[in-house]
Amino acid sequence: MAKTLKDQKDKISKYKKDLAQFSRLSYDRGLVAARGGNLSIRIPGTERVLVTPSGISLRDITPEIIIEVDIEGNLLKGKKNLKPSKETPFHTSIYRIRNDVMAIAHVHPPFSTAISLKDKPFPLLTAPGMVNLVKVPLVEFALMGTKELCDYVSEAARQNMEVKALLLKGHGIIGMGPDIASAYYIADLVEDNAKVALFSSI
Repeated sequence: MAKTLKDQKDKISKYKKDLAQFSRLSYDRGLVAARGGNLSIRIPGTERVLVTPSGISLRDITPEIIIEVDIEGNLLKGKKNLKPSKETPFHTSIYRIRNDVMAIAHVHPPFSTAISLKDKPFPLLTAPGMVNLVKVPLVEFALMGTKELCDYVSEAARQNMEVKALLLKGHGIIGMGPDIASAYYIADLVEDNAKVALFSSI
């Protein structure tokens, strides 16, 4: 039993390090600005989720400030002065709907956000995009942190069980994957396709 508990703690420690690493990478890559964006990991074999805190730039995320919630979004563990990301409800909703999704990267990159405002199907113009994304459904606009946005995201996830990414109108990307690296790289790939689409239309 003691070994099992230690193994679980070691895994959670690694997940927190991974979340911090890809949070900082998202900022450095220009996928977010200021205090935008949020990342999460569902702890395998549990009903628990690790998520970045609200009000802190992804550039400044460290393993020590990662917050743990249950699958319904209720706070389980975290520093006293920190709250889970305001987008936690749509993270946990996706996890409840999609058993295959174990990590989410929600970022606000400029090219994808610009494409989202065109109200057209997301253009997959590159070979990697065509093969790895297949399609990127558009989610209707709603203000961040609202129940309305959570409902829109949940419905899009439910209607598109096979997709790896959702495009939020005026609000960036939700990348999904079996681990945080995969979710991050999906979001990065969406942004690369959006950049090519905008450049090719000039």
